[in-house]
Amino acid sequence: MKWRSLRWWLFGSLAYLLFLLTMFPAQYITGWLSKHLPGVRLDGVSGTVFSGHADGLQVQGTALGTLQWQFDWRAPFSLSYGYRFQLQSDSGSLSGRVDLRGSSLYLRDLDGRVPVSALERWLPLPNHSVDGSLALHLKELDVKSGRLDSAEGEVELDDGVLSWPRAFTLGSYRMTLAPAAEGGISAELADVVSPLKLRAALSLSPEGAYHLSGVLAPRDPSDPATKSFLAGLGTPDSTGQYPFDFKGQW
Repeated sequence: MKWRSLRWWLFGSLAYLLFLLTMFPAQYITGWLSKHLPGVRLDGVSGTVFSGHADGLQVQGTALGTLQWQFDWRAPFSLSYGYRFQLQSDSGSLSGRVDLRGSSLYLRDLDGRVPVSALERWLPLPNHSVDGSLALHLKELDVKSGRLDSAEGEVELDDGVLSWPRAFTLGSYRMTLAPAAEGGISAELADVVSPLKLRAALSLSPEGAYHLSGVLAPRDPSDPATKSFLAGLGTPDSTGQYPFDFKGQW
């Protein structure tokens, strides 16, 4: 067989193989997830492995909304299964790119808004303690073996309302995240529009140990609701600020 004929034969075979791959039904993804990421479930799946739709996405039993995906053809060059995705619910939407490698998820360019209630399962607070919405602008978010391993970007809490340990209107806050030098995540927290003035630092290790410390102060020292809320934190220091320091396992 001449090289010219062989070349076209190889090209035709490759094109046909690619065609077959693009026709794989989306149910192959659900099988892959159940094997590698048992906490993630797709319901009402349609389409193909390369372009599909799910009526529902659940993560560890929490329903997050409908999901659409498109295969990112750059992914093979990074030896991963990369997809562009759009997550939509009645109360928010989120888009970005996800790489799946074994039991790890590498999320990139996350942008959107979700209700706090969608993430409360992973917050170190009792359920229904905080209401509001989260605006996510994250360059990266890595989850390995079910744990948050690294993150970079900003998360903003808007219209926050606290119901535990007591009712209080929190307002809006911004958290800036970055990968920690020793692994895990470091973050800075500050108020945006709030009856409270907040300056705090958070660290989260790859093993899930967190340390949150900082100071709170009333924006208006004469406001009775703010004074009453802060009184539950103890006695202010000589500058009128309320320092706090929490450690635990997430």
